[in-house]
Amino acid sequence: MTRIRSLLVTTTVAIGSSAAVLFGGVAGADPAAPLPMPIDALQAPGLSAIQSLSPAIQQAASDPGNAASMLMAAAQAFAGNAAAPTDSRNLATAVSQFVADPAAHVVPAGVVPGAEAHLAPGVDPAHAVGPVPEAAAPVQPEAAPAPVVAPAPEAAPAPAPEAPAPAPEAPAAVAAPAAVPAPGPIPDAPITQDFMYPSIGNGCLSDGGASIATAVSVAGPAKIPAPGPAAGQTAYVFTAVGTSAPAAEQKLPLNLTWVNLSTGKSGTVTLKPQADINAAGPTTLTAIVDTGSGSVMSTIFGQVTTVDKQCQFMPTIGSTVVP
Repeated sequence: MTRIRSLLVTTTVAIGSSAAVLFGGVAGADPAAPLPMPIDALQAPGLSAIQSLSPAIQQAASDPGNAASMLMAAAQAFAGNAAAPTDSRNLATAVSQFVADPAAHVVPAGVVPGAEAHLAPGVDPAHAVGPVPEAAAPVQPEAAPAPVVAPAPEAAPAPAPEAPAPAPEAPAAVAAPAAVPAPGPIPDAPITQDFMYPSIGNGCLSDGGASIATAVSVAGPAKIPAPGPAAGQTAYVFTAVGTSAPAAEQKLPLNLTWVNLSTGKSGTVTLKPQADINAAGPTTLTAIVDTGSGSVMSTIFGQVTTVDKQCQFMPTIGSTVVP
């Protein structure tokens, strides 16, 4: 009986000790930070097309010989689908037109390929940013000649009135401020070609909000972004709007995959921060790629590391005409 009682006491103490360790460990653990909400179709109506076209571009880059047919098939799945969101259909239609109409990508007459940057045919000027043209001075209409008035008959001279008291001297007139000249074009501003859809990174702002990211490409030759793409090169710039400065080390990559539909050349690079581009924020990552001249389809996908956040960004796709 004494032995049984001793075993029961020992077992009870062991269970109690295990429970104390178990619950003590749970009580002392720090709560995990909540994960950002996933991006949905309300935030990005073109999300469904992007999720299909971005992998299609990556697959086309690995098989450049069939790139055009792959991209056409992926785009037509949305372009002809009446149930797809409008943004997805428009995005897919833009890709189909870029891939299917090589005549739109011919360098204009009088322009030497690779010798100067220009906005090539097939690129909608509404989605391109470049130097602001100087506004022409408005033409002033000529004033109508004043009508001739017949002289009035002379009146009888009236008696001269008494001289009034001298009036006080009027204060000197204040000169009007000189007009401020309108801002002129930015020196060396390159012509950029916007990506077809912005990217979104949920939870990427310091306050936990979502960041809208823009992506643009610059066909060389151009002086910026530094050190500047040469002829036959393309620079890519990805900016996470509203974020803090980029971390010196990007823990997970933001990748760019591209395929030149005109030559079959393709590749993948990682975008990185530059010390002379938005070093204090917003986080901006860039890359300069030897795409060669032609019609280039690209996709950017992956993560961005800022000084206070690690952010997953929705993929985005873009088309670039390189002279």
